[in-house]
Amino acid sequence: MYKPGERRGVGNHADSAPAPVNKASKRNSPAPQMTPDRPRAGLYRTLEDYLDFLYAERGLSTNTVKAYRSDICAFIVWLTADGGDANRQTLARYLKDLRCRKQKSSSIARTLSSLRGWFSWQRSVRLLEEDPSEGLENPQREKRLPRVLSEAEVLSMIASAGTARDRAIVELLYGAGLRVSELTNLDVRDVNFTQGSLRCTGKGSKERIVPVGSHAISAIRLYLEECSTPRHSSAMFSDRSGKRLSRLVVWQVVKRLARKAGITKSLSPHTLRHSFATHLLERGADLRVVQELLGHSNVVTTQLYTHVSRGHLRRVYENAQSQLGNTPST
Repeated sequence: MYKPGERRGVGNHADSAPAPVNKASKRNSPAPQMTPDRPRAGLYRTLEDYLDFLYAERGLSTNTVKAYRSDICAFIVWLTADGGDANRQTLARYLKDLRCRKQKSSSIARTLSSLRGWFSWQRSVRLLEEDPSEGLENPQREKRLPRVLSEAEVLSMIASAGTARDRAIVELLYGAGLRVSELTNLDVRDVNFTQGSLRCTGKGSKERIVPVGSHAISAIRLYLEECSTPRHSSAMFSDRSGKRLSRLVVWQVVKRLARKAGITKSLSPHTLRHSFATHLLERGADLRVVQELLGHSNVVTTQLYTHVSRGHLRRVYENAQSQLGNTPST
């Protein structure tokens, strides 16, 4: 195994930054051979090589790669302070420490998933003989239903929007079920005003086409007509300097409009996405259709909303009973 603070052919990682990676040469060069010193290569240098692999070879999004970096860097910092080797026992202690710090089970599970990917890659390129994450069980995730708004609360938020930009943001988060990252990465050319649809890039750099209602289209048109800020890029939503709007600003917009609408429950931009899915199911939308609209790779993720939408469950039940010729009385 290896210990922190050592790098291949250079000094301690705290004193020097990782060398730039030549992607082309990395792809064409043979896998590194196992030597006594190879498994003790510097953790930060190894991490940068792995992140380059995720971005260039697997095509993961920038936000996903950043999440991996954050999880693994936190482990490296802890391991450096611990002074031990990165083995199974040390990794188990780290996960236990995260639990003692009251981290959520979902966060710990994501950390373990990030570390598993890193260690598995190191084995594949022969930097490690053994994967220290093998045999470790995922923490039991808490099954929490998503918080949603009523249709009346969403309409109140839209009515509270004092600017065309704020209204367009809420209309798209709710009317198209966009993630906040999908909204901030949206370009003007991604919206098809004639067909009433937009193209967005979701998790794993997967593109999907989402229909957009007439109210959202009108809000976007009004925003673009009134927008007087200089556009240094093709971004749909820009700040005063013309740069792409940040996720933080979107959060602030949603929080501000919720307060103006008199909504006291805790919410985020993702709450509007949850509400979009739940309201579709309540109005009889097919689960597979909602899955496509949300960009979920697995329908199991979408099924969570059926627990929120009891009306949907009732209709499915009655439909099944009707097909069996045994419609329940009301």
